[in-house]
Amino acid sequence: MISIAIPAYESKGRAEEFARFQFESFVKQTYQDFEVVISDHSQDNIIKNVCEEYRDRLNIRHIFNDERRGISSFNINNAIKYCRGEIIKFLWFDDFLWNEYSLQYTYEAFDFDTNWLVSACEHTKDDGKTFYRTFYPRYNEEIYLGNNTISSPSVLSIRNGKDRIYFDNRLIWLMDVDYYKKLYDKYGLPKILNKITVVNRDHKNQLTHTMNTSVKERELYLMKEKYKSAKKTKKQRRKQHERK
Repeated sequence: MISIAIPAYESKGRAEEFARFQFESFVKQTYQDFEVVISDHSQDNIIKNVCEEYRDRLNIRHIFNDERRGISSFNINNAIKYCRGEIIKFLWFDDFLWNEYSLQYTYEAFDFDTNWLVSACEHTKDDGKTFYRTFYPRYNEEIYLGNNTISSPSVLSIRNGKDRIYFDNRLIWLMDVDYYKKLYDKYGLPKILNKITVVNRDHKNQLTHTMNTSVKERELYLMKEKYKSAKKTKKQRRKQHERK
């Protein structure tokens, strides 16, 4: 029923730690009808070896991916291609499930009419034990400009199918908000699950802390150009409202 799509990489020497942390949380899930799909940008066998250790307890598909190493959009898109479940649950490699009910909550909330679902999340200061900020998602019309009121893709689940949407490979910093915008344009507002299902790990090697300013400026320009019509539509709606 559920495919957990994970874009993995060396993680500055923490790959084995992150993989084991995630796999232990998967084993404890009350809902067990899922597969784990890992697209691995690593140039070593560390993640692959951990996957082999857990094969008797988890349904794991490990795929090496040498396309544009270090670019998350290429890696997660590769994982999506291999997902066989009716629901694709995204989970970034350094993040993890909140508790043993996370997949159960996701499955129960994802009803027949749901095309995309976003949940509440928690944050941890890297250790995976100290939690400091609960975040409840909502969509806003300017999310594609970087006003991310949903959080990381780890809170996101989508319905799998032939017409599934892929991330824009041109983007690094704004790849998540662009994806939310594309989902909204195709399906409308997301279903909101106001229960915590995942934890975002805050650490010094996160993209948020290492992103070059010039990359941010380039991507912001690209998004403005890409969604010019969306901006115009918003202005038209505002004028119509003012006339009323």
